[in-house]
Amino acid sequence: MSDLIKLFRSGEMICETEGVPGETLLARISAAGVFLDAPCGGQGKCGKCLVRLAPDSEPVLACQTLVEGDMDIYLPDEMEMKIADSGKQVLGGAEHRSLEFGGAGGVDPGKWAEHRLGVAVDIGTTSVVAHLTDLDTGERIATASGVNAQRPYGADVISRIQYSADNGHDALTRLIREQLSKLMLDACASSGANAENIEYISIAANTIMEHLAAGYSPVGMGIVPFTTVSLFGEEMAAGGDLPVAGGALLYFAPAISAYVGGDITAGMLAAGLEDMPGPVVYLDIGTNGEIALKQGDKYYCCATAAGPAFEGAEITMGMAAVNGAINHVKWNGGLKLSVVGEQTPRGLCGSGLLDALAVLLETGAVDETGRLLDPDEISHGISAHISTAGGKNAFMLTADNSVYMTASDIRKLQLAKSAIAAGIQTLLRHIGVAEDGVKQFILAGGFGSFMDQYSAARIGLFPASFLPVAKTLGNTAGEGAAIALCSAQARASLESIRARCEYIELSTSPVFNEQFVEQMMFPGEDD
Repeated sequence: MSDLIKLFRSGEMICETEGVPGETLLARISAAGVFLDAPCGGQGKCGKCLVRLAPDSEPVLACQTLVEGDMDIYLPDEMEMKIADSGKQVLGGAEHRSLEFGGAGGVDPGKWAEHRLGVAVDIGTTSVVAHLTDLDTGERIATASGVNAQRPYGADVISRIQYSADNGHDALTRLIREQLSKLMLDACASSGANAENIEYISIAANTIMEHLAAGYSPVGMGIVPFTTVSLFGEEMAAGGDLPVAGGALLYFAPAISAYVGGDITAGMLAAGLEDMPGPVVYLDIGTNGEIALKQGDKYYCCATAAGPAFEGAEITMGMAAVNGAINHVKWNGGLKLSVVGEQTPRGLCGSGLLDALAVLLETGAVDETGRLLDPDEISHGISAHISTAGGKNAFMLTADNSVYMTASDIRKLQLAKSAIAAGIQTLLRHIGVAEDGVKQFILAGGFGSFMDQYSAARIGLFPASFLPVAKTLGNTAGEGAAIALCSAQARASLESIRARCEYIELSTSPVFNEQFVEQMMFPGEDD
């Protein structure tokens, strides 16, 4: 027998759903199609999926609370994910990348009704972006985006692999396919286009997301030897569950390995690496850090398990880049904060965490080993912001001490930056290139767009010598998907990139293990 569950947000009921006694509130909320952040995938570790059982009751963890009869569930205020929209970004370079993309503002609602349409999709672990496109001209008609519907099952791909291992992958596949359908319909509705004219869909995503979108199990990628069902690069029938033309095709950008996916090959194509002789380093930072090094016509790549720290997950006051998140921290005679939405600070997102750590290092509040010093050990005004939380030192960012960064948070960031820095060094050593020999450094992805490059170099995420040649290009994966959507030549180029790429497995690399330990140290002032 099922129970009636009513979901409320901001004092208003948003939906009713039928729950089954014994299932968790998180599972029921997610099944109802309502987003509730759960970075740890419902394991009770992150403490983020807080709900109330009455308007003024103490919050409980939705992943640890079971359905018991009819219930009213009060959700936190809606979180609107801040997604970098590259809708009008044009990445110059090779001829097949010189398309001009336009928006849909002010167009005749019937203009697109009879056009041949395609959709370029970037499926990120955190967010999904879909660009509705005219297949004949390459013109971008409309863009729709949202938080990845799978996020309640974990902020990182490992959590989603584990969920699939325990429960099967069907639920995660259904969620992403339903979300793709919704985004396509939203983009069509905003532009007056007809979804039945969508003939081609191009997807760039990490290998796990591509597996789930295609309906394949990702479980083999969770254990050595990290086996994939497919490395993609081919077309397949779109399927009857998507609102597209009969006979529509679905294309997945080719992946290189289990942890270097189609988002990286698509991103490298869009960034113009094919036209760069090198040495050039390409870095995309998310829950994993994917790194590629191009020298001549060869590519070398690796993936580091950076963990979700740079996305604010598993951090005491960490959160996504949504309203209320501190996204930049500076010291200029005092602490200066930038907050998403210019609202009261509620936590820190990845770029804010990185800045905060850089400030602590620059002011001497954190030493080279990563230890957060006691206030009486710090000969700088920042000492007034060092206090205790839970009996341990913490960096207080707000006057009321409601938002802070703990010594444990610093250690998690230290581990994440060490993994990425060691990956870069491993590739450089693999082909015998010195740090100062790198001619171009490309930062891709949402986090790369929002983070302060100088803060990143200060904590040792990448060598300071990269700063003069660094370039931020934003959502290159989405751009690569758009290029592949309209160009068979581009799809052939993606296959060529994969064929010329050597994958370096870091888990068995003695160079990486040595560098990981070495990169744990933070750079000194003179480094």
